This record gives sequence, C-alpha cells and structure tokens, in this order.
Amino acid sequence: MVKTEYVAVSASGEQIRLCIEVSPSEPDPLPGGDFRCRVRINAFDIDEFAYGVDALQAYCLSVKLLKIRLDEKQQQGWQFYFPGHLDHAIDFNEGYF
Repeated sequence: MVKTEYVAVSASGEQIRLCIEVSPSEPDPLPGGDFRCRVRINAFDIDEFAYGVDALQAYCLSVKLLKIRLDEKQQQGWQFYFPGHLDHAIDFNEGYF
C-alpha cells in the first residue's frame, strides 16, 4: 500500500490531517471482474476503486482518480502542505501529476 500524510487547509482556515492511501492492484471479486485499486482519503470521505483490465491499468487509473479528487478539493479552496511546512502550499498538478 502507498500511504502518505499531508496537512489540508480549507479556504476558511480549518486545518485537518490528510492521509492518502492507494492499495495495490487486486483481482476484482465480482464475477467477470478484472482488477481494481482502492483510493482512500478518509478526511474527505473518499473511498473508491479504480478498475482496469489488468493490474497495471488499475493502478494507473487509481492515480488518475486520485488526481481528479485532489483537483476537486483544490477547486473548492483547499490547500495542501507537507506536515511541518505550512509556509509553502503543494500544487499537486505541478509536481505530482
């Protein structure tokens, strides 16, 4: 599992601890299913799967799903920081995706 933590700050100044988790690819348990990866951001109640025809595609699409969800939050005014470094916001689109 890939797991990392950030600090998220809302437009109103509320600070929350943000834990992002992306699980390894696994077979989809549904009959006829392919593969899936789980994406979780608990502080934002995000718990979704990305699906693919093989393990690599499921993983790649999970990263794309993560980008979409973080973009949505940035559009809502959230800013993200490394813990202990609240002087410089992270723009996930610039350095991650």
